[in-house]
Amino acid sequence: MPSCSPSSQPTQSPSTSSGVNLFYPEFAPDKEGCRNDGDEPAYMAASPTEWLSSTMETCCNKFFSGYRFDSCMGKSSTSTSYPPDADDCNVMLFYPDWSGANVGCLDDGKEPYYMLSNFDYFFSNTRAECCQKFYNWNYDSCAGVTPPATGKFYPDWSGSTTSTCLNDNNMPLYMRSSDTEEYYLSTTLESCCERFFPWDKETCTGSQVVGTNKYYVKYDAGACVQDTDGSAESWDELFDTKSECCQEKLWWDTGCLSN
Repeated sequence: MPSCSPSSQPTQSPSTSSGVNLFYPEFAPDKEGCRNDGDEPAYMAASPTEWLSSTMETCCNKFFSGYRFDSCMGKSSTSTSYPPDADDCNVMLFYPDWSGANVGCLDDGKEPYYMLSNFDYFFSNTRAECCQKFYNWNYDSCAGVTPPATGKFYPDWSGSTTSTCLNDNNMPLYMRSSDTEEYYLSTTLESCCERFFPWDKETCTGSQVVGTNKYYVKYDAGACVQDTDGSAESWDELFDTKSECCQEKLWWDTGCLSN
């Protein structure tokens, strides 16, 4: 990509402070077209909403519409305005999409006019720069990059009613930002469960007590009950069926099977 540094001393305009140069019309007969080399005349720099554009296409449409448009865009075989010289930069600039979905940066030349008045702040030469500046909380999605696998555990609050920590690398982007990662991500399942589901840690870690589903006698209830929740004590004799339990432990109680 060509350098964004102007070849000559640029006018004192906002574009010189950040390396972001908007497109301006060049009306010289031998150079007619739109450029973004930072050399726009002072009167254009002083009125950016009138003269400057964030994309070459927007500039060409505005100042060289009709039969001159293709030449301005470099699509004409007789074009003298394009390709650009070594001082020209990007063909379009990126701005935050605050009036739309507000989750990323656009380069369609449809930015609000107020952004042109302070373009060194609102515009970026690359999508990555724009995303870093305005959507750091949603950077991976904004920049279209695949987040690196962390191997760490995070609390799953995606609508599940269970207490769960996962390490599938699908954590929400806000959890992996540099400002919040230390809080939300854990190196072990146990530490994640302890932090976010302390009231249900056994379920979260998968170490909850599970019953044997066998039968044992409860003399105080006069019945044989099924151990479905691990309530049977280590000294309780267990039976595969309720009938076996009743025959061995409550053989005199004819109502044992129905209790």
